[in-house]
Formats: sequence, C-alpha cells, structure tokens
Amino acid sequence: MSKRLLCINPGSTSTRIAVFCDDQKEFITNVKHSNELLETFDGVQNQLDFRYGLIKEELDKAGIDTAKIDAVVGLGGALRTVEGGVYSINEAMLTDCSTSKYAEHPCNLGCQLAQKFALPNNLPSFVVDPPLVDEFDELARMSGLPPISRRSAFHALNEKAIAKFIADKLGQRLTDINIVTAHLGSGISVTAHKRGRCVDNNYGSGGDGPFSPERCGRLPALSLIETLAADEQTSAADWKKSFSKKSGVVSYTGINDMMEMERRMHDGDELARDIYDGMAHYIAREIAAYCTILDWDVAAIGITGAIANSNYMYSAIERRLSFICPVLHYPGEFEMEALAAGGIRALDGIEAVKEY
Repeated sequence: MSKRLLCINPGSTSTRIAVFCDDQKEFITNVKHSNELLETFDGVQNQLDFRYGLIKEELDKAGIDTAKIDAVVGLGGALRTVEGGVYSINEAMLTDCSTSKYAEHPCNLGCQLAQKFALPNNLPSFVVDPPLVDEFDELARMSGLPPISRRSAFHALNEKAIAKFIADKLGQRLTDINIVTAHLGSGISVTAHKRGRCVDNNYGSGGDGPFSPERCGRLPALSLIETLAADEQTSAADWKKSFSKKSGVVSYTGINDMMEMERRMHDGDELARDIYDGMAHYIAREIAAYCTILDWDVAAIGITGAIANSNYMYSAIERRLSFICPVLHYPGEFEMEALAAGGIRALDGIEAVKEY
C-alpha cells in the first residue's frame, strides 16, 4: 500500500516542505525568509510558531489534507552524536532541540515542527540521519595533539542518500562496498563510507578540508598562529565568524556565488579561473586521501551539492580521480528525497527505528 509523507526541512533562510507518495513528489515548495525578518524573532526557537503557520498555510493552499498523511519526517537537529539511521521523535530529542543544548541552529526546529503536525492525527514522526552522525573509526579521531580530537560533522543526510543511490546504481548492497562522497556547497565535506559506515570525514565548518565559498578550510598551523598573534584587536568570536563566513572564495573576490564565479571565469577573469581550479585541486586531493583509508578499494566516488551543478567543477574533479574508480555526478541536494525514503523504510519495516 502506498505511503504518504510530509517532509519538513527548516534552513537558515528558508523552509522547505514536501509531500511524497512513496518515492514520488506530490508537492514541494521552498519558502524563503529574509535575514531581516528572522532577526525580529530574537533567536531560532522563537521562529517555531511562525514556521508552523507558514507550512500550514502552504499545505492549505495546495489542498493537502494532513489527516491523509501516514507519517511526518523532519530534518534532524543539532543533537548529541548518534549513529546514522531513522530515529523516532521523542521528548528527549524535543528537549535537546528546543533548548539548543548542543547548538543553536534552525535545524533544531525540524523535529518540533514534525511533531506539531503529527500529534493532532496521532501519526508517527521521525528524523533521518541527523547532522552530527558519528560512525568514526577510532583512528580517525586522532589529531596529532592530545587535547584536540577530530570530530565527525558532515552533510550526513545528503551524503548517506548519495551512497545509497550509488549502491543501487551498481546493483550492490551498501554494506558490501566502499564509497567516497563529496558534498560541494556553502560548506564542503568529503566522507569515506566503509560498508555503509561513515568512518571518516572533514569537519568543514570546523576549519578542516578544502576551502569553500565562505569557509577557510584547512590552514597551515604555524602561519595561522602567527596571524592570530599579530592581531590583538580581533576576538576569538570574530575570528570564528571570519573563518566560517568571510573566508574562502569571498575573501579573494568579495562574492560567494559560484555560478557568478564561473560566468566571470568564462568571460576571461583569470583570478576567477585560478580560484575555481584551486578549489577543484583541493577537493580532488581530499577525495583521494579518503580513498587511501579505504585501501583504494572504492566502488565509486559521488559528487553532489549545489556547486556540483557546475560541469566545469565536476569535470575538473573527475579527470583527476577517474583512474581510481567511476566518478558519479549527483548535482544539487537530495535532502527531501532522503527524508521521505527514510520514513518509508521505517513504515515498511525495512529499517529498524532507533530511539534517541
């Protein structure tokens, strides 16, 4: 019997909403919010009723009766580290997200919004592969300096979905093969999937891996120390903001739009070309490094995320890595599809639902 799912994905400046019948989209929309509007709420949690109201309004306009939904799936929040999978929404999860126990982020509203739609109709509600999935091999935690441990933080929902797509395409079980995925967006993460487990990745927003449109990526430690020591006026909070919002491409050019960068490159802008080629260089290097920890036994590499819409970027990466294995192209994001697929697996009993 067909299953209908409502999927809710609150982001920093938008709320994505979709209704799926099995794996087919019946309805999808992305409601944009200005920074000026969101700042009037004085914190993410105060946006809950606003976002609930606009979701309800969009569903009503589309003639969607939530009483005829089988389950509601929300984007996972900034929870404690967990294994990947489908989790039922419970009070512990709701409390950690509503209090921003681990971090304040719009994704904390995902489970809360799902629950607000599920409760009136007594529906099951889930999150799928929340952001802080941690399946690291213990060796991957070593940084080279004992007080610092490497952390698992990546685009878990999208990258795990891409790994499943690849396994299906190859006619293999995910638990029988190794895959490397690279999510190229405002942040860049590269992940080694060892027979279904994400055993290593770069923590892009924590200053690891390739530089991105706004993030600095991995920096030479000694030069970084010298730069920080020479500037006594800038606070740690300001440096953190600079590394995560004002570095990478935008620090060289003043823009963070990679499609605009590509237009400039094709118009003969040599700096734009150097930056584009430099980003491809570091992404390919990172992917190759993750192939080594899988002993070069990699069935395929998957390139995904918004920047993967650039055929120039994809081709630049593919020609450097195709000697290892097939480099497959999945431009854009598949978060809504991944939420729906996880909910269906849970409802059909294909995947055991976990408790947070």
